[in-house]
Amino acid sequence: MKRCKNKRKLAVLGLAAAMALSLAACGEKRPSQEDVEQSIEAGTLTIEDALDKGWVDQAWVDAYYEENSVPAASKTESNMVGDFATTTLSGEAFTREQLGDVVFFAFLDPEAEGTQVFYNALAEGYGGVAENGAEILVCTKSGTGSEMFADAPFPVILYNDSLAAAVGSNRSMVEDGEMPNVASWYVNGTFLSAWYSAVDAEELPASAAAFVEMSRNAAFQSGTAAEGGAAMAAMG
Repeated sequence: MKRCKNKRKLAVLGLAAAMALSLAACGEKRPSQEDVEQSIEAGTLTIEDALDKGWVDQAWVDAYYEENSVPAASKTESNMVGDFATTTLSGEAFTREQLGDVVFFAFLDPEAEGTQVFYNALAEGYGGVAENGAEILVCTKSGTGSEMFADAPFPVILYNDSLAAAVGSNRSMVEDGEMPNVASWYVNGTFLSAWYSAVDAEELPASAAAFVEMSRNAAFQSGTAAEGGAAMAAMG
């Protein structure tokens, strides 16, 4: 099973790389809408970048969000974060009720290669993220190496059994040893975005603004999503 999983993962990464190269090769030439949509789905292109480059217009963006959000009730429910209780690095209690509506929720392994770069990008982009109404939360997956987060401008919490159970169907992604550092936009109680394995500090603020705007959409304020986000203070 592990072998099949690896093959699928390589296939997905290969497709994403191929589409990234395809868009890069376009240069000034406008890529097809299909290429743009596939790259957005693969995570190699953000909607904000596509809009800035003129590859899509605002009407397309609105239609895309509408198409991908309205029927997303089941996806939203499956990605809901349950109740959990853990602590910050300083030993203070931290529960789901302390999460905000829009949070870039990162799970990092301080002992893994590349974690410092990932963390630095989060710290560098945090100011813009906060200005745009969102927050960042880091969860360290290791009991050692936490000195990396000593001066973090955002909360850093410990990954434990309670949190592992709370992330539900996303536990395999969070604990994937081949991708030790991952993050997703948590919106109104659920992991709403694709999972990031790398972060660009310059893109984080714009991404935060987009998800804050999305969080105000009625599609993400009803049913279980609203119940999950209603009790959360403005941390994200």
